[in-house]
Amino acid sequence: MSITQLQTAGSKLGEIRKPIPAPKHLPDPGDMPVNFEQDEPSTKPDFNAGFRTEGDKAYTRIAGPNDDFAIETMEELGFPPATTPHRGGETRALKELNKLIADKKYTATFQKPKTNPAQFEPQATTLLSPFLHFGALSVRLFYWRVREIVDSYGKGASTPPESLIGQLLFRDMYFAAQAALGYVFSQTANNPYCRFIPWHLPSKRDSETGLITGEYHIDSEEAEIWFRRWRVGMTGFPWIDALMRQLKDEGWIHHLGRHAVACFLTRGGCYIDWERGCEVFEEWLIDHEPACNAGNWQWLSCTAFFSQYFRCYSPIAFGQKWDKEGNFIRRYVPELKNMDSKYIYEPWKAPLPDQKKAGVRIKGDGVEQYRGGNISKTNV
Repeated sequence: MSITQLQTAGSKLGEIRKPIPAPKHLPDPGDMPVNFEQDEPSTKPDFNAGFRTEGDKAYTRIAGPNDDFAIETMEELGFPPATTPHRGGETRALKELNKLIADKKYTATFQKPKTNPAQFEPQATTLLSPFLHFGALSVRLFYWRVREIVDSYGKGASTPPESLIGQLLFRDMYFAAQAALGYVFSQTANNPYCRFIPWHLPSKRDSETGLITGEYHIDSEEAEIWFRRWRVGMTGFPWIDALMRQLKDEGWIHHLGRHAVACFLTRGGCYIDWERGCEVFEEWLIDHEPACNAGNWQWLSCTAFFSQYFRCYSPIAFGQKWDKEGNFIRRYVPELKNMDSKYIYEPWKAPLPDQKKAGVRIKGDGVEQYRGGNISKTNV
């Protein structure tokens, strides 16, 4: 499937409808009971069990303990208090959308491939994807607010697939592909559109359903080490490590950053099954959409969609293109914060005096160390 196919199919449905305005008040519930107890949902399997520190104290009454219909807190759900700066909700989503729309030139001329993956505080893109994922921002509202700006901007406005509307089309393209194939869309096995490549660490499958189980075969101890180091940002390639650490710490990385780490794990470096990376993104991305996640991993591993097998993202040169001084690396790989810019993307090339000046010592392959990775900060 391609965006063109999606647009052709979508055109038969007519114009995308504008969203219904939000109500200004809620109707009187009358005699409707609000204190009834809800049916206890099944807790098997509890995918969040490993993250809970206390029992789940979710509300049993729809009105909540204070009769205010409040959403449960992290503590009431059995989790530790939130420590991240992320805050959700429609109020914040609309505030961020209005901030975006206020910059008409940025909105109208937005081109995703030209945004900087190494830019942070603030990032180079809209950061609205988590709000879309959680339903705090209406997709149709986003579409129409952007389209009105683009239509009024005239000459010079960007177009799909690189524009903001193009990003929504990519999203729907993956949704449509998933709708057509069902569960097998998210795996190689039994997926008629996904190329089989003999990756390392292939998934285990249920013998009856043919679906992947979430476990995998360790066909190579070396590949298993590579995968674990990639996951925690200790590969020894500072650009890749910075991106993976940002993902773990913040739940988000730039679209092109996702391209870089996905290419590195699969065809561009480790030759590890894309399903392993897909699972890590599923766990850590706060804007995770199952269809988009699986689709993008297939795209970047060149197993489906627009397979540009000849385009590999260098773990060195690609980052340098956007951030020659390595400020992104200094932010997320603080071991190298004092490294000379000449060596920050390839610290193993730094002479010993430069390493000593930076307060690091590069040695070994990292396998023998608990944390792994080529970058070892030691006393020198």
